[in-house]
Amino acid sequence: MNNDIDSQIIACAQIVRAAVNNQTEVTVSRRVVISKIYPAIKAYFDISFGDILNRTQWKWDCAQADTLAEAQDKALALITAQGDERKRELQRLQEAAGKLGLQLVEAAQ
Repeated sequence: MNNDIDSQIIACAQIVRAAVNNQTEVTVSRRVVISKIYPAIKAYFDISFGDILNRTQWKWDCAQADTLAEAQDKALALITAQGDERKRELQRLQEAAGKLGLQLVEAAQ
């Protein structure tokens, strides 16, 4: 049973890592919270990954849900939104450069 959930967590981490084009670290974990606030133990999955927009090295996005599949879906939606924002920023830069008669060239990493 433990190996099955471990395999699912590893597979999820690989999917999320591929979604960010291996540009950032990905952490997938199962969390258990025991607190005075909750009458029962609260268990959920947590997926964290770095900011692909490189706004700052300390910016992290996080997706949490009761099931691993739900957390993965939320993480992929956040990654898609970041990618869309990155495309819009690039378009704005290209337009600004074009107005100055310049052309942007993306540096190889």
